[in-house]
Amino acid sequence: MRQNIMNTIDMARTLFRLRFKWENPIYLIHAITARCNARCGFCAWHPDFYDGSDELTTDEVKKLYRDAREAGFVALSLWGGEPLVRQDVGELLKYAKELGFATNMITNGALLERKMDEVVPHIDRLCISVDYPSDKHDSFRGVKGLYGKILSATLRIKAKYPKQKIVYNYTIQNENADLQIIEEMARVMKTLGVAGIFNGMRIEAASTDEEKEAEMRKYNPTNAKLAEVFEKLRELKKLGYPIVNSHTHINKMTDLPMFYRCHWPKAVLPIEANGDVVDCQYWGRKPIDNIRNKPFSEILKHPRVLALAGKEGESCHKCVSVHRIDVSEAWEGRLRALASWGRNLA
Repeated sequence: MRQNIMNTIDMARTLFRLRFKWENPIYLIHAITARCNARCGFCAWHPDFYDGSDELTTDEVKKLYRDAREAGFVALSLWGGEPLVRQDVGELLKYAKELGFATNMITNGALLERKMDEVVPHIDRLCISVDYPSDKHDSFRGVKGLYGKILSATLRIKAKYPKQKIVYNYTIQNENADLQIIEEMARVMKTLGVAGIFNGMRIEAASTDEEKEAEMRKYNPTNAKLAEVFEKLRELKKLGYPIVNSHTHINKMTDLPMFYRCHWPKAVLPIEANGDVVDCQYWGRKPIDNIRNKPFSEILKHPRVLALAGKEGESCHKCVSVHRIDVSEAWEGRLRALASWGRNLA
């Protein structure tokens, strides 16, 4: 608990310092692979949507992490695709920790129990995607037996690595935007001793054309339904369920469309599996540059990186992600969001 509070205080101090002397982002989000062993219908990164070829080699990834640390980055999040399909994922996480990164990994959990000892010792926060509190989750993700594998891996990790922070990430869709299902999922999280993040669909950031965007939208609940879900989450959070979403994010999700000033690009730099540096306003359509083409230090000074960290980025409020909202809140000095994260990850 004490260490988690200190981590929260350190993050608050870092964001406060950057407000007055910003040089570049400090949090690297790396889609370490575009390959995946699941087939989620609502996911914009599956093969029909995203070219998964030509991912960075082990040496290229290590150079990226060295360059990022030299530039002052303090945290790293791995996702994909499914990060655990990379054979070198444990080696890369270990290397990142040796460099001094705070580390996070997002996984569907299918390979987690098998690779637990390879990756968990090098992860500060482990996020597992869970969209239904029963075997129905398997059909959501297209992996037979997946829900059971997640529960088994969670219990084994908590037994062997009791200090490991685990978060279940629940993507709200038409099929699981039911108040009883939401409450049951919160109950499972509380019983297992894991925290929970509830997020809306990422349509605005992940579409590549109108036809594919329309395909994704069929999974997205109406604003009225989302408001019901987040009113329920507000109630459950007040009752003590381990829901990470801040009250600010919950409030905005009950009053869509939301409006806020986005500071996320000031703090976060996303990079795809092939080395593309993501433009968050054109995710999947128009990268800023590629780390194979230009030194990392030069990319950080790219006019588009600077624009996103300035008024152009601040004027955007399309994303409904809890991460965008809570980072933006903390940037403006309202630390209630960080307090919620610190309390629920303790």
